[in-house]
Amino acid sequence: MNTLQNAYATGTINVSRVVVADTTHRNGAKQATAATAPALGIASNAGRVRPDPNYTQDQCDEAAIVTETIGIYGPGSVGVDAYCNATWAAGDLLMPDSDGKLVVCTATKFYIARAQSAGVVNALCSVDVLSPAALPA
Repeated sequence: MNTLQNAYATGTINVSRVVVADTTHRNGAKQATAATAPALGIASNAGRVRPDPNYTQDQCDEAAIVTETIGIYGPGSVGVDAYCNATWAAGDLLMPDSDGKLVVCTATKFYIARAQSAGVVNALCSVDVLSPAALPA
């Protein structure tokens, strides 16, 4: 069973992206821009506005903007939608890139998820959210 934890968005967080803590607010979260710190989890796949021709794709891709509540799938969540930004194989450990999308983890970086199946670039892929840890050198 997946449970969403809620946090205060300190900036724009897009759907299905990796989220890290933001210490400027006691319950703050922001979209990850690197794998240099442990992540909280992965933002929910629910946009803040409905899909509608009156909204741009960028607006529909936003899960939360500053001051809004963001739902985050934390460690232990399975089958979570996450954006893939590089090909990977099932079982690979994954870390965020500069856009909060997932890529294969490299040495000394923090991973947050394990791939359930092969990754397809710029697609939503199913992952299991893990407790964040650094990959040894």
